[in-house]
Amino acid sequence: MQTEHLAVASVPVQQWTTQLYDYPQALKIGTLFPELNKPFFAAESLPGAEPPISGKMTKELGGAKPAPAKGTEQQEREALMSQIAAVSFALDDIVLFIDTHPNGAEAAALRMQLIEERKRLLKEFDEKFYPLTKDCEGMWGEGPMPWEGACI
Repeated sequence: MQTEHLAVASVPVQQWTTQLYDYPQALKIGTLFPELNKPFFAAESLPGAEPPISGKMTKELGGAKPAPAKGTEQQEREALMSQIAAVSFALDDIVLFIDTHPNGAEAAALRMQLIEERKRLLKEFDEKFYPLTKDCEGMWGEGPMPWEGACI
């Protein structure tokens, strides 16, 4: 039996860069590091392939009902949750970098900064609305819980 090699994988070691995406953009793209952003658009290049719908309403889908107007409290809650999600994603991504680069001082410093920012945002959310984690300082017995409609 003959052994043939179709390809040889080569993955360069990621280097630290000071050019990072801002946190909401990193969450949307899927990485904090611009050099790792390698979009894959093969499906769009296929003959006869239609681009993804991405939010537009079509007659085939029956359109969509307009969303009910959100109150200022709900808007503030969603904005704060978006900030928490973005900072949490950045923290996860920097931890993955540290896993492969344990001696990276800049990454370690950013990790500590992100931990403090996340704590601050969780505390702010806890004080304004309700606790999101078990270690939040708020009282779980007060106010509507998320499963009681507090997120609506």
